[in-house]
Amino acid sequence: MNQARYIASFLIIMLSIGANIGQHLLEQFNIDRNYLLIALIAIAIAGLIAHRHLFFIVIVAGLTVAINLPAEQLLLRGVSPDILFATLLAVILAPAVMRLLGVRSGR
Repeated sequence: MNQARYIASFLIIMLSIGANIGQHLLEQFNIDRNYLLIALIAIAIAGLIAHRHLFFIVIVAGLTVAINLPAEQLLLRGVSPDILFATLLAVILAPAVMRLLGVRSGR
């Protein structure tokens, strides 16, 4: 397991460096920056799903940031601040409600 963690860390670091180096250098290796970013995001999401507590923290932080954006900006994108707030409450309260109801998690 330790070896897999080192390989995953190396892969994430190399993808991060590759996505941030100059475009001319990527063109010399015939690599499109979008593919690097897609792979990096896919690995990050997979890691967050594997570590549910970290995923929960990221979701709550993201929803909190989105709720605090100006209402005009949210409405321009077709997102209701009320829906975001209800989603945040549901994400925060769902684990406690499930525990109270005695529903077992997948772990």
